[in-house]
Amino acid sequence: MNNCAGSRRIQAFCQFVQPSSGVMRLAGLRGCIRDCVTGLPIVPILLLGCGSCDTRVGGWRGVVDTLPSGQILVANTADGRWLEADAWRIVEDLRMGTQQEDAPDLFGNVGSVEVDPEGRVWVLDDQALEIRVFDREGRYVRTVGREGGGPGEFRAPQAIHRSPDGNMWVPDPRNNRVSIFDTSGTYVEGRYMSGGFGSTRWPGGFDRLGYYYLPIRIVEDIDGLALVRFTTAYAVIDTLQVPTDPKERDVFELRIRDMRATLNVPFAGHFAWRLAPSGNFWGMLADEYRLYELSPRGDTLRTVTREFTRLSVTDAEMEATRVELEPFIRAGGDVDWSKIPRTKPAARDFFIDDEGNLWVLPETAEEDAGRLVDVFASDGLFLGAVRLPFEIEMAPRPLIRNSTLYCVTKDELDVPYVVWAKIVKP
Repeated sequence: MNNCAGSRRIQAFCQFVQPSSGVMRLAGLRGCIRDCVTGLPIVPILLLGCGSCDTRVGGWRGVVDTLPSGQILVANTADGRWLEADAWRIVEDLRMGTQQEDAPDLFGNVGSVEVDPEGRVWVLDDQALEIRVFDREGRYVRTVGREGGGPGEFRAPQAIHRSPDGNMWVPDPRNNRVSIFDTSGTYVEGRYMSGGFGSTRWPGGFDRLGYYYLPIRIVEDIDGLALVRFTTAYAVIDTLQVPTDPKERDVFELRIRDMRATLNVPFAGHFAWRLAPSGNFWGMLADEYRLYELSPRGDTLRTVTREFTRLSVTDAEMEATRVELEPFIRAGGDVDWSKIPRTKPAARDFFIDDEGNLWVLPETAEEDAGRLVDVFASDGLFLGAVRLPFEIEMAPRPLIRNSTLYCVTKDELDVPYVVWAKIVKP
């Protein structure tokens, strides 16, 4: 074994793959031994396994496998890759928010947060229909836009997106345009977009290559959505179908004449998807703690799972659910109580940072809700959990740029605050 090229690296890998560790499948171990004996180069799947597995004591202990199709399967245990000394920490730097009348940081409803190249924070208040800009110390700088239909004005702004040239793009479907501002807040131009709908989780934005994505409705499907991909010059490249829930899920139904409304079954789990900086999509089956990466054309590139323990739905939570469903029932909604599970799904929601890491909010005990976040590397390896010093809101979606987290939290009176916090990476 010591006679083959690169024997030290191969030997270390083979020694690490013990039957008790569960790091690689037996086929991978046999391949490693065969390559050591013949002196042939290690095949790509073994390079993947070797590069993905942390050999430190207490490190990552999952399984990486590759299907004949090329799809990568990453099965994580509940043990993350971080040792205690490696774990990331979140340290709050600043928060803005007040109940004081007419103060610039009195927010009605924060619809989006973005950071310009100078480090100024742009906060979209979609109740006031304006953007307020603050410097690095949280001092108010200016207000951008106002309600209206003219240039630089808003009717239903959905998000703020920083373009590769540093300008800020604001999609406004009720005005049928994307308004573009420079970093001084000056209106540059407007570009046409199809309108007629809005979203509290606007799914568009820029990817790492500078392509811009805008959602459009699929006419023949009332719930259908697609993304149009543009160059920065606003030339259309293609239209992409977005990921859809692979499961048929039970719903509670309300019918009034020709109208039909549905309500998701509480605690039954759901599906969520996000656009990644790479231009790929990530989907999550919350009830299974299963994430998967898709190419823009819909090919499954990677599937990621993590071990978890289901939490029970408490009697207090069931009683609160009954209270919440009362208006639906009074309106004629059909509720089948037997469909409500007595255990909770594995996860609540997730978002993706500027490096492609996945931040998943697991289902936790009430005292940890919104404060404990599981972090996965872009290759699907579970790094570990991060505890936040505040409860994070997922609307608007949290933003991470250059190891700084920008997000919204609320106090006991439901007053929104914009927080930025440093991510300390030992």
